[in-house]
Amino acid sequence: MSRAAGSPPTMLAIASALTVCAASCTPAPPDPLPPGTFAFGVYGDGPYYFWEDGRHRRLLADAESAGLDWLVHVGDLLWKPCSDEAFLERRALLDALELPVIYTPGDNEWTDCHQEAPGGHDPLERLGSLRRIFFSDPETSLGGRPIPLVSQAASAEYTEFAENARWSRGGFVFATLHVVGSGNGSTPFPGRTASHDDEVHRRTEAAVAWLDETFADAEGNAAAGVVLIAHANVSLETGGLWDATSGSGGDPYEPFVTALEGHVSRFAGPILFIHGDSHEQRVDQPLRDGNGDVHDNFTRLETFGSPDIGWVRVVVDTVAARFADFELRLMRGVF
Repeated sequence: MSRAAGSPPTMLAIASALTVCAASCTPAPPDPLPPGTFAFGVYGDGPYYFWEDGRHRRLLADAESAGLDWLVHVGDLLWKPCSDEAFLERRALLDALELPVIYTPGDNEWTDCHQEAPGGHDPLERLGSLRRIFFSDPETSLGGRPIPLVSQAASAEYTEFAENARWSRGGFVFATLHVVGSGNGSTPFPGRTASHDDEVHRRTEAAVAWLDETFADAEGNAAAGVVLIAHANVSLETGGLWDATSGSGGDPYEPFVTALEGHVSRFAGPILFIHGDSHEQRVDQPLRDGNGDVHDNFTRLETFGSPDIGWVRVVVDTVAARFADFELRLMRGVF
């Protein structure tokens, strides 16, 4: 059906486009899993805009039918508004999936909510609401088939960090760490106080402690590998190279990257670090030691981000103790 140049699309035209896209804009079904493997899904940094909602729904349906053990969201569930109503809507969408869903917060959900467009909120108030809505039961994942989790909230020293979770599967230990973009929540804004700075220090301290505990658990149980999940691209402050020695004293990610590099250098098995934040899908090996040499047991996976709405299917080989495949599942089309 044609329309006059410059006129808005009719509802019929939009419905027709969505019908065509539903058949042609979703990737072909993934290959069956080989024996001795399992798969999980990763996505994040979206949807941000209403026109991404259709692709987001197709993403969720695609993930639901892909033979996954669980689906991870690495943060930035939305852009605006930063309201309880928006949080509840997103949680309901994830809980409707016939999958376990593990979520770690991004900066859009709370640290950036001081901006006018998301509502001009106090980030600390939004963090409290986020924890109440998404992490009311820290020992259980989200999703329609939740799985049990170990939470840092069980520690007497870090009871507020319900969002930092750990679980295991097939000889691999998985952990979420609340490390976000926007300089790990350190970006200046009108009305910022010492309480906001104290939160950054406290949360970074907790993330490092959870990282230490995760590797202690992996080593104590002779785990084959470790998978770490956070929102932030923690290399942004160091020019894109994860060399812990190159960070300045003011680098908000330096304590975390230094601790990470130490654990990677000591752990013999493969380590996968999953994140979002910079909206550039990639799989590489960016972490370097003090001599500038690449840690070849460390792999970074960054998932898609708005305006690209897609996810990554990660296949884990439990026999060979390796990450066997990273399958990119990009939802194409305008809607």
